[in-house]
Amino acid sequence: MPSYPISRRALRASALALVIGAGLTGPVALATTAGAAVSSATATATATAAVNEYDWQLTYTAAAHQVNKVTIAESYTSGHEAITYVIDDVVPIRAGHGCSYPVGADHTRVSCTVVALESQDPYAALEMSLGDGNDTVTSRNATGQVYYLNRIDLGSGNDRLTDNTGLDGNEVVGGTGNDTITVGKLASVLAGDGNDTVNAGGGDNIVNGGKGNDVLHGAAAGQILNGDDGNDTIYGGTGDDSLYGGTGNDVLYGNSGADKLYGNSGNDKLYGGPGRDTLSGGPGRNIVHQD
Repeated sequence: MPSYPISRRALRASALALVIGAGLTGPVALATTAGAAVSSATATATATAAVNEYDWQLTYTAAAHQVNKVTIAESYTSGHEAITYVIDDVVPIRAGHGCSYPVGADHTRVSCTVVALESQDPYAALEMSLGDGNDTVTSRNATGQVYYLNRIDLGSGNDRLTDNTGLDGNEVVGGTGNDTITVGKLASVLAGDGNDTVNAGGGDNIVNGGKGNDVLHGAAAGQILNGDDGNDTIYGGTGDDSLYGGTGNDVLYGNSGADKLYGNSGNDKLYGGPGRDTLSGGPGRNIVHQD
């Protein structure tokens, strides 16, 4: 019998709770949500793409000391019974189970098909691990769905991830380094150590900046943006946002909406903006301003 994972919606809820938890250690904590049945492919000279033996999850693992420049395109097969992932990189990729080369001579591009899992939660999942190097990821979701729960671990290095559709539902782990991360709706981000910039587009995103002097941007709908350690600058969007400064001298801008701003420890500056806001500077010499 296949060892099916629990509902991906439940997995995502669990992961989002972890993102803003105190003392979160990063990739190890979030990795526990991925399920025990994921096939582990290791690469020495090339990246590896493989679908697990039950055909419900695709893993992509970069080789050590590689600099990856990855494009991910997701689309439905006919009948919406499966999702095809086309992964294009600048390094050779070993095509494992469930994957093939669309252009036979080009081994930097693979196409992999993942079947729908269950009727109430039918979307495929991608587990990507890029390791060290200054990597770049561009994601394009043509399915119109957000609940297939891609998880992308950028690893160490000054990485950049961009979602081009504004709709992704991804979990992104930045790792160490100064990362720039742009996500769409229903995404969760743990930026990790470094001076990171996160653009949370769409709505209902949860972002944790991790250690470092981070800049976090919200957008429409409700956002939860947590700067964590460091001197962070956080901008709420046009919605009812919750902003947390963490430890350090932080600057929080609520923008429009009924926002909640918490400076926590440090000498913080809080600006509520239009709307019925709740502002709490916390310990330290704070500046609190409500329009």
